[in-house]
Amino acid sequence: MPSQRIGSLCSGYGGLDRAVRDVAGGELAFVADNDPGASAILDFRHPGVPNHGDITKLDWAAVEPVDLLVAGFPCQPFSDAGPRKGTADERHIWPFIATALTVHRPRRVIIENVPGHLGRGFDQVLRDVAQLGYSVHWTTVRASDVGYCHQRARIFAVAGLDGPQALGGHLTAVL
Repeated sequence: MPSQRIGSLCSGYGGLDRAVRDVAGGELAFVADNDPGASAILDFRHPGVPNHGDITKLDWAAVEPVDLLVAGFPCQPFSDAGPRKGTADERHIWPFIATALTVHRPRRVIIENVPGHLGRGFDQVLRDVAQLGYSVHWTTVRASDVGYCHQRARIFAVAGLDGPQALGGHLTAVL
């Protein structure tokens, strides 16, 4: 059986996609981050893996499909530390991720964000994912829940086509 292909959106330094590869296996097919510092780190860690840059300007029809899509999209619109504009914030880019899901229909999707998203637009994420036919499980995990000495909570959502069995045992066990 061939290895699953993983696409990473809003990749940052690559921590989320690394964790997913460690748990679920697979090869990184592409990353997408337009920050110059993050792009330099991604290029160093993943030579030869294309960086599609700014997903708000990406033509998804020109991007090779993947089996699993990972997205830890910008938290500033949802964070309690900012103006809390949610979906009204110009940095809200979930609709572009939803477009990627619509065009490519990856079998699995992993989403990460801050807990403030729960009251500021996460319902839109869940609605969009469900309308596309995905089953989704989500939870909030604090860093201290896994042994670190700080709280830093995050929402993690795992979605799969064809019901919960498509999510895979290892990934749903985390939730």
